[in-house]
Amino acid sequence: MATILIVDDQLDNLYVLQRLLKGHGYDVLTAENGPSALAIAAAQRPDLILLDVMMPEMDGFEVVQRLRDQPQTRSIPVVLLTANAPDERLKIQGLKLGADEYLTQPINNNELLARVQALLRTKRTQDELLGRNAQLAALLDIVQASTSTLDLAEVGQRLVSGALAASNMDLGGLWVLDGADLIALAQQGYSDELAETRRRIPIAESRVSARAMQRHEVIYGDARTLFGADSPMAEVARTIIVLPLMHRGTALGVLQLATREQRQFQAEELAFLGAIANAAAVAVQNARLYEESQRQRAELERLDREKDEFISIISHELKNPLASIKGYAGLLQRRARKDSTLQAAVKGLEVIEQQVNRMSTLLDQLRDVSQIGMDRFMIEPAPQDLAELTQRVALDMQATTTDHEIELHLRDEPLICAIDEFRMSQVLGNLISNAIKYSPAGGAIEVDVFRSDLPPHQPLDLANGSWAVVTVTDHGIGIPQDVQERLFQRFFRAPNTKGRVSGMGLGLYITREIVQRHNGYIWVESVENQGSTFGVALPLVEVEHTTQSADAPADESSPAVGASPS
Repeated sequence: MATILIVDDQLDNLYVLQRLLKGHGYDVLTAENGPSALAIAAAQRPDLILLDVMMPEMDGFEVVQRLRDQPQTRSIPVVLLTANAPDERLKIQGLKLGADEYLTQPINNNELLARVQALLRTKRTQDELLGRNAQLAALLDIVQASTSTLDLAEVGQRLVSGALAASNMDLGGLWVLDGADLIALAQQGYSDELAETRRRIPIAESRVSARAMQRHEVIYGDARTLFGADSPMAEVARTIIVLPLMHRGTALGVLQLATREQRQFQAEELAFLGAIANAAAVAVQNARLYEESQRQRAELERLDREKDEFISIISHELKNPLASIKGYAGLLQRRARKDSTLQAAVKGLEVIEQQVNRMSTLLDQLRDVSQIGMDRFMIEPAPQDLAELTQRVALDMQATTTDHEIELHLRDEPLICAIDEFRMSQVLGNLISNAIKYSPAGGAIEVDVFRSDLPPHQPLDLANGSWAVVTVTDHGIGIPQDVQERLFQRFFRAPNTKGRVSGMGLGLYITREIVQRHNGYIWVESVENQGSTFGVALPLVEVEHTTQSADAPADESSPAVGASPS
């Protein structure tokens, strides 16, 4: 039943109102002056206050104002009562200060009771709304706290803290199922000794938790009844509630909350605590999945490192016997060419040498990939003319084919970049080699080298500046548009190349790694059945120019065969 505080300096009025309200089942508190009324209201939080306006020392208007100034009494309904003649100005003043009703005595008892009941209904509705808002806010805090981290231990700690605060309980913990045991993620409010004994609880020894998980039901009641009079839990708690953590029909563990006071749970409270348990179950499952994914990721990374180490060792060990095979094959070729009776063997020896070269290239690629994976892939850049290096590589590649003509277009200027000569030769050789392999016989390969301040396809995260650009264009089978973004991935080959040209899909992956480690970038433009253009852009560097000595010979080198200035 509701509690009503009556404030009046006239004892007769107090007696009459007290008797009326008690006769209708209300609990009644009384105060004879304003200060006393404020103290009682703050301490006992009555559901309604009947307040006399005319009192010595502190009148009713001042009491209303002070009640509304304090958070703990701000929402208590107040009815101002006065024996003076009706005065509209005083009524408006009282209502402006925060009174809910202003009544003039003598007032009909039935009317007073009706006004009291109406205000109490409004108060109950308001309290319910405030309570539900508080529960929703607490539940939201729990959800936000549990989703702000995926660390399982931290999730458990935040869930327990949030659940205790939201439910006004004193101590509790969260345990997750691990085989035949419940493992504590977090405990709060227990002594260190008791928490230690409950860090790992065999399910067989925890019939309450076992029943909650098996039957998917909330269990609550007196601690002595649930855990036994001699249980350590019965010594620290009076009322305990155990909520199963259910996720898609599977029990993950339990959330246990306890209070040192005797407490009964209404249906709405149980529903709210169930919502907390559901949120806890989702948070725990997410954190466990993340933890497992991290463990698996670490294991895969370990296996990947071991694989890279193995490939590196195997690649190195196989190079020696391949070198011996190549050496003896070359020796036999030279002897066979001198002996007319062995001319038939020359072709076979040439095939052996070609296959050994191919195997050596594949082993080099595997070694490079493994070194990239182990972060041991190093470059040693030094200022060098990219145009001159491209010319040398193009000449070398032209010597490997009679079916294609490499057309080299150079500008009359050096393009100085910080280059690892061996690695950049590998890049240029791979691009030109691919153009040869994927072009029809007789098709021209165009290699362009030039300076650009706005190179094609420049990534947004790279600073503007001067770049040296090399493009390699063929007129071959091209690359389907939908797979071009995947060309530079490990072991990827365009579907239209399979069955035509052998390979492992490592060349472009290694090429991109080398270019990126030179602070440059690589791109591709291609139309299927029309051809492809691969481009590389490297930042130019400033070098100090020195005056050539008068005694030094002039540079008499000539452009490569097939090269043309433009």
